Amino acid sequence: MKRLEIKLSKHALRRIKERAIDLKFVYDIISNPEQIVYDKQKDLYIYVSDKCAVVSAFHGSYIEVVTVLGKREFNALMSKYGYSRYKVIV
Repeated sequence: MKRLEIKLSKHALRRIKERAIDLKFVYDIISNPEQIVYDKQKDLYIYVSDKCAVVSAFHGSYIEVVTVLGKREFNALMSKYGYSRYKVIV
């Protein structure tokens, strides 16, 4: 099976730096998430760990990391919109 390339948006790079998250940790979350959530409204996938959530979009042959949320931000989104917007996949 072919591995998809992972690209980082400028916004994601800023958020990673602001939150002092190791770039390898971001790749590890995508490779081995605790949970995957689908954002039905924006057609995005959120890879969740115990510390943060990586928001990404599929673009054919690659995955684009759109942003990285702190765990508190992710939990606030889930509380606000819940299952009307988000679907837990794994």
